[in-house]
Amino acid sequence: MLGGSAAWPNPGQAASGYLLETGERRILIDCGSGIAGVLRTQDPGPLSDIVISHFHADHWFDLVPLHFLHLYGIWKSRPRPAVHLPPGGRELVDRVASVWNGSIESFDRAFDVTEYDCAAPLELGGLRFTFSPTTHYCPCYAMRIETSAAAIGYTADTAPDDRVSDLVTDTDLLVAEASLSRASDDDEGPRGHMAPDEAATLATRARASRLLLTHVPVEHDLGSVLSRAQRVFKGPVEVARPGLRYRFN
Repeated sequence: MLGGSAAWPNPGQAASGYLLETGERRILIDCGSGIAGVLRTQDPGPLSDIVISHFHADHWFDLVPLHFLHLYGIWKSRPRPAVHLPPGGRELVDRVASVWNGSIESFDRAFDVTEYDCAAPLELGGLRFTFSPTTHYCPCYAMRIETSAAAIGYTADTAPDDRVSDLVTDTDLLVAEASLSRASDDDEGPRGHMAPDEAATLATRARASRLLLTHVPVEHDLGSVLSRAQRVFKGPVEVARPGLRYRFN
């Protein structure tokens, strides 16, 4: 766990960013605000891949400083990571680069940039990523990551959604967002997030072995968030914190 804040940062915690390590592969899942600084501080070694779920700032904005680190900084001698963007991402990062009068090729100089097909598996070494659309305010994709040792589900940002539930069924770890203090927070309009009890209901329906709540603002009282999820989901539950690790053998 590199970070798990919601759109505004928790004190001392970056936004969404999760490092998956297997063999020689280091895969960063999302790269939200503050993640580049965490990577500099902890430096896990060269990244092989970066997979982005959607284009809200707290899930991708630190691709900008990270690409400068690879272009001009101390990591410029490292191999270029492969960046896997959701559909439409190529045009978006080119447009962002043009804002600072930079060349639209600047991301390509730092990364190997492609878009993934959300309807097909993405094979990264011995890992398989599959995707599902979520219910959010912009196109967003939940992920199922399967290794030889485990299956991991990541909801990205979503309101309760049967498609996400189907994707993450029978996972060893479900990383589920729980942004809302209660389900009624967004009742005035379409919802794009879950409350802790909804994330726990998802984990129960999906028969997940354990649940990690992320994207949780500290203002919601983390003890209360945890207890509300535990009342619904009977497996192990934790709230994301920087430095938290899971090992699957």
